[in-house]
Amino acid sequence: MNKKLLLSALLLGNFATAIPGLAQNASIVPEAPLPNYTFGGGTSGPVVRPQNASASTMQDIIGPSGTTENLYIHSWDVYSSAQYNGIAWRRTDASGSLINEDYIPIKYADDIDAVIFEDGGAYFVLAAYYYNDGFGTKGHYYDIYKWDVTGLVPVSTLNLLSTSPTFGRINVDATVYGLAIIWCEPLVGISTTVSFFPGVAFGPNVLLPGTDDKIDPDVCIRRGGGGSNTGLDLQMTFLNNTQNVLYEYRLPFFNALSGSAAGFTYEYGTGTVGTNRYSPPRIDCPDIWNTQRWAVSIGINNVTGTTNTEWIYAMVKNDDWSPTPSLVNLSYVSYTSTNYPEYCNPVLAYNDANDQIFVGWITRQSTALIPSTYDVKYVASDIKDNGGAAPAFIPGSFNMISNTVASHEPVLAFSGQDRNSGFDGLYTAFSQYATVFPSDYSMMSKSRKWTLSTFKGVADLKTDKIVMSVNPNPFTGNLNFQAPGEGQYKVSLFSIDGREVYSNTANLTQGQAFQFGTEELASGTYIIKVLSPENGVNYTQKLVKK
Repeated sequence: MNKKLLLSALLLGNFATAIPGLAQNASIVPEAPLPNYTFGGGTSGPVVRPQNASASTMQDIIGPSGTTENLYIHSWDVYSSAQYNGIAWRRTDASGSLINEDYIPIKYADDIDAVIFEDGGAYFVLAAYYYNDGFGTKGHYYDIYKWDVTGLVPVSTLNLLSTSPTFGRINVDATVYGLAIIWCEPLVGISTTVSFFPGVAFGPNVLLPGTDDKIDPDVCIRRGGGGSNTGLDLQMTFLNNTQNVLYEYRLPFFNALSGSAAGFTYEYGTGTVGTNRYSPPRIDCPDIWNTQRWAVSIGINNVTGTTNTEWIYAMVKNDDWSPTPSLVNLSYVSYTSTNYPEYCNPVLAYNDANDQIFVGWITRQSTALIPSTYDVKYVASDIKDNGGAAPAFIPGSFNMISNTVASHEPVLAFSGQDRNSGFDGLYTAFSQYATVFPSDYSMMSKSRKWTLSTFKGVADLKTDKIVMSVNPNPFTGNLNFQAPGEGQYKVSLFSIDGREVYSNTANLTQGQAFQFGTEELASGTYIIKVLSPENGVNYTQKLVKK
């Protein structure tokens, strides 16, 4: 319990202990190492302390063989090194049997983001990155690769985007309509460029106004109504350069194609306080939908001494439900760790039916499978977003992505949706320790079928709304509620002007009563919020003290 929580508990006469929520279920989905890598001996892999990863797949397509194939890639990079960066690729047939696999090194690349796309019946890969050869050549670049019967082969490489002397993050997206690249040149601004199919011909670079103090951009291409009402928008997210304010903007795709920033419009923003810091945000959207929909993953970290506090949210925009974005709380945990703190770096993706969102992140919090705050883990949760109700956490979906501890340089990536594919699941990439010197690291990958509840092999769990209430109302003394399920509960009480007057976190069993005193509070109106992600509880109630 941090000092603020402890002070509130002492003032209000409650001494419940804050216990981290646990990822309850092990993953049974198998995982595979980077192609040409062997655990426990043999060839040492090319992965050394990876800094970034991306993942992409297209499935059930007519591939280079002229028959049904599944295509997979994931990238990794290590400080613009000469040999430890690249793209791993894999082809399988309709039954999932391997056709061939390998990896392509991309020398001196940092922050590689890569995506598979189709154009004119052929399949390609767009890879964008920051380049630094150590001899004065620096900047943002992109490559195009093509799939043929031998695998993935270069078409054009080192295509210049910027000559920025300073590293800035870069990301890409692809849909059936075209391609988008977004990147940051520190103290200059965030730029984007797009290409509209058929053909790969990027338009002029567009410097987005007012972004000279912004960093860590991401982009997705959204087809549908709402937004600019032009039918095709870029949805973007990024941070300010102190990492305590997050923004979401849109830009009409065809304005960007012509080199114009006209229509660059703010849609959403949020901030955090004190020494809290946001992870780089990630954005995804359905490739096509009648109304405006998108989701942004939000991770906040605070490190005070050996105490790590993590918040994981998703900001979900679904005009079918509400014109106002909904904030979905997925995890709040505070714990002590003697190891180096890690950013949560949450990632997310929509499923093929556009009614669920999958969020994964990095954590040192204790889990049911790995009960330690020293080791790094990969965990995930699901969100129901069908437009018929507010987007909400799916009870029981807080599970492990991998049952093996991560490396001390953890990276995690989810594939995005692509309608031009029989996309049968989520493809993810992440780093682990390896046993082969001198690498000591390996990139791993796995696929999760859409029908599974996160990465465990059972059918999707029910998403029925859990009913609860806080009593009595009106109140004069203690407030209480019964826990609808076993897990962690965060309870916050606010005055009508938004001031937090009580906050506490407790681990409760099903049916257990939670009670706290209010003798110190003045008469008036209050708002209570009760959050328990593993039980799907995100409850708000207005209360009156006599």
